[in-house]
Amino acid sequence: MADIICRWRNATAKTVCQFVSVLPKEQMSSERFRDIMDKQTLFPDYFRTAYQLACQLGLYCEENGVYTPRFTRDIDENEANTYLSHWIRWYYAPNPFTKSLKASDTPKYLVSELLHYVEKNGPSPIREALESIYDDQMGNLDIVTNAINNFSHILKIENQIVSLTDNCMDYMNDMPNRNDRDLFFKNFDNQNESLDHRLLDDSLQLIYFGAPGTGKSHRIKQACKKYEHYRITFHPDTDYASFVGSYKPITHKEQVYTNMGDKAIPLKDAETGKPVTTTRITYQYVYQAFLNAYIAAWREQQNEEPKPVYLVIEEINRGNCAQIFGDIFQLLDRNDYGFSDYPIVADNDLKKELAREFADLEVVNADTINGIYDDDMVAKVKIGSHLLLPDNLHIWATMNTSDQSLFPIDSAFKRRWEWKYVKIADSGLSYRIAVNGNEYDWWEFVKAVNAKIGTDTDQEDKKLGYFFAKAKKNAAGNFIISADTLLSKVLFFIYNDVYKDFGLDDAIFQDENDETMTFAGYFDRMGDTVESRVERFILNLGLSPLSRDETVVDEEAPGNDADYKTIKVNVNGEQKTTMTTAMIAILEDAARSHSMDEIESAVKEYITRGDDPIIKRVDNPDTYTKENRWNKTIIRSSDGVAFVVTTMWLRRFLPMIEKLAEHFNVPFEVVNP
Repeated sequence: MADIICRWRNATAKTVCQFVSVLPKEQMSSERFRDIMDKQTLFPDYFRTAYQLACQLGLYCEENGVYTPRFTRDIDENEANTYLSHWIRWYYAPNPFTKSLKASDTPKYLVSELLHYVEKNGPSPIREALESIYDDQMGNLDIVTNAINNFSHILKIENQIVSLTDNCMDYMNDMPNRNDRDLFFKNFDNQNESLDHRLLDDSLQLIYFGAPGTGKSHRIKQACKKYEHYRITFHPDTDYASFVGSYKPITHKEQVYTNMGDKAIPLKDAETGKPVTTTRITYQYVYQAFLNAYIAAWREQQNEEPKPVYLVIEEINRGNCAQIFGDIFQLLDRNDYGFSDYPIVADNDLKKELAREFADLEVVNADTINGIYDDDMVAKVKIGSHLLLPDNLHIWATMNTSDQSLFPIDSAFKRRWEWKYVKIADSGLSYRIAVNGNEYDWWEFVKAVNAKIGTDTDQEDKKLGYFFAKAKKNAAGNFIISADTLLSKVLFFIYNDVYKDFGLDDAIFQDENDETMTFAGYFDRMGDTVESRVERFILNLGLSPLSRDETVVDEEAPGNDADYKTIKVNVNGEQKTTMTTAMIAILEDAARSHSMDEIESAVKEYITRGDDPIIKRVDNPDTYTKENRWNKTIIRSSDGVAFVVTTMWLRRFLPMIEKLAEHFNVPFEVVNP
């Protein structure tokens, strides 16, 4: 029996919400993602069957060792229903997660194919229709029936007969590669931009606040990257003119003329013959972030469904908001329709600029907007006499709670914003600190130092977020924070901001002789970082260096440290120095007498690595080129199936590889692990 949709549970809004609630909300390594999912309790044994439905629903993608989520926040059932209506339209099978559907390698869009079948044959038994389309015996018909009846809107199945509703439409027919996980995941987000907007946070005025390095700016960037947006960073010198706009002197070159009678003659250089010019200063009204966003948002109102426009304010609490916003403050009061409750009158200079910008503006829903005010407000906006924030202009901001703000935000200003706290959390990117020849887990460091800060200072806003320090990706694909970065970014903050009023009496500041380590003590006389001192601070927090067995390494990555990847084993009497080449030798021997199914089953049994594949089938071996994290050597099983072996390994896999060799009766000897 072939299953188009996994039987584990019905595809419902409730199920989607439950999945989203436990799935990590940020991109991370597959290793970290699997660790998180193994620890959650809502779906025990998640990687047994539940994962298959979550992937078929397009809720995340795991490819090349990276986990990518569909949603970056929890959603409610209304949003889940909206998503499922979109999902069923673009769901195709076979796909990477329909393991039992093997009669055809050509994917077919489920709803589209049923639509065409019914158009041709009339109302038909659902089993007959699906078996004709997919050329296979069908299972899980109740699961398919529920999904179509609940979310397709153009098909209905009653008494096991599928027929058309009144909402039929044409569908796309270009078929993708059935084994492409990334394409299957993206299939559900590249067809309907208005859906993307509905799934965003709908807040018109929103401030993300929290400790530094928690990813506040990143969240906003991800949310508005598909839409027009303008960004400004507030600081103590930011004022109304640098936020909205004003006249500014502009320099430009002009031709110099001389008079000869009643004629103006351009002067030329006597030697070069080139025109003589001079620099003049004129004044021009220069738009700033607010005005650019305001104009762009109103231009979008020329569409039936205006797209959102974002004005992003970084570090809003570092500027004098009362001075910067001025009378725009009044526009922040929004009515139930999302427009400003109280329009303001523009000054003459601004009025002239807006009248010029909006001379050809044709607002589609002008009558509806005017009805909100019982006045022709759209006309006033067009001539520039009044300013009015439209319902598609979002003003989002960030605020570091640890900043020593020069200008406290008053309560009246605060009331006009929604506030969203961004807590300190593990991003799952597996950052490492590299210091003095050892590596330490960055998240463990963050947890340990934050616990100290909380105990010693009782100040939550002084704690570190995951992205407080930037990591750089090395040749092995690992994210590394250097000793220099840790010292200049993290320890500098701890010494000079966190503990400056509390002293350095805590044990974390003591060296091996129980003497206090001053900040200057981390540098030698040439000003270079003394890494042993930096490591002492880390060790004082109770951290231990990571074992090299805990480091996932691409054995074929250029420049990889040989100490990480070199082993010595004998396979069939031949010495191999990487786990990749050892696996290839074992599987080449096994493939002579074993089918692909037998090889896949044995690899899965003896090498425990969740659902992350050790081997991968290759559809076109003659034209195959090496892919990232996969060896280029093509192996063919006894039944002619081509496959390749991963290059990503942990040291702890070596005993498992030895067991696999024993299973296939391949001579295997560990010389040096």
